[in-house]
Amino acid sequence: MNILKIKVITDSAADLPNELKEKYQISSVPHVVFFEEKPWKLGVDISIEDFYLRLKDSKFLPSSANPEAADFLKLIEESLAKKNYDHVFCISVAQELSSSTFSAYRLATKKFEDKTTIINTESASGVQGLMALYISELAQKGKNIEEIIEIIENLKKKYYLNVGFHTLDNVYKSGRIKSKSILYLTKMMGVKPIAQMERPGKLVSSIPVFFSKKGMLRKLLKLAIKGTEENIRYDLVISHVENFKGAQYISEKLKKARNINRDFITSASPIIGSSTGMGTIIVSLLPSLE
Repeated sequence: MNILKIKVITDSAADLPNELKEKYQISSVPHVVFFEEKPWKLGVDISIEDFYLRLKDSKFLPSSANPEAADFLKLIEESLAKKNYDHVFCISVAQELSSSTFSAYRLATKKFEDKTTIINTESASGVQGLMALYISELAQKGKNIEEIIEIIENLKKKYYLNVGFHTLDNVYKSGRIKSKSILYLTKMMGVKPIAQMERPGKLVSSIPVFFSKKGMLRKLLKLAIKGTEENIRYDLVISHVENFKGAQYISEKLKKARNINRDFITSASPIIGSSTGMGTIIVSLLPSLE
């Protein structure tokens, strides 16, 4: 049996530990952030850790730019022509979340329509990262293009993602909250908004509630249990913005409440974390391949 050599490309909205990206040679085309008008490619010019250190000291939320079609095209051409891959899968952040990123994928693949496949994850973060991982694993198992697409599309129907905002500082910096008094009031009262991803890729905020840091974690955990099924085996990615203990807490509790095959804890993509702020927790689950 001839096993196709398949390349997986995603963008930096996907959360997956670096060791897995390296093991499966998953390439991530970076978004660009601007500090003091200087462009930095995430993961290339600046690490995630350094990005968040800079963000702490910044009075303003840095602007960002989505990857260009040329960025994807260069990687696709290199994969097919120089590295002799048979096919390229492009694993995109939800079209609903970033139509320009999805359009960049479409433009880049137009030249190689017969050798490329775009997967609209209808999500982001750990769900997007897990889909990239799954495709790499399925390719190694000898699955063909059609089989991979069918498996991923079926699993995609049952993903779960929620995110807890630890503070509203960066939402204020972004201009979405205009009043400084509201910012101070929410800090004083302990308002912690939580949002859930709803298909086809909309991040929908719940009504802000009042609870402690621990309370936010319990709420995220409760919602994750409610939003998943007891009879399904899941893989889990918990992404965070400088909140490893919180991520670890949810991981440990969720493994007792749900059938978790593999669990990973990693830093959250700055494209998401820059808006949600320090302390953010993102819980992503996708039915396991096993």
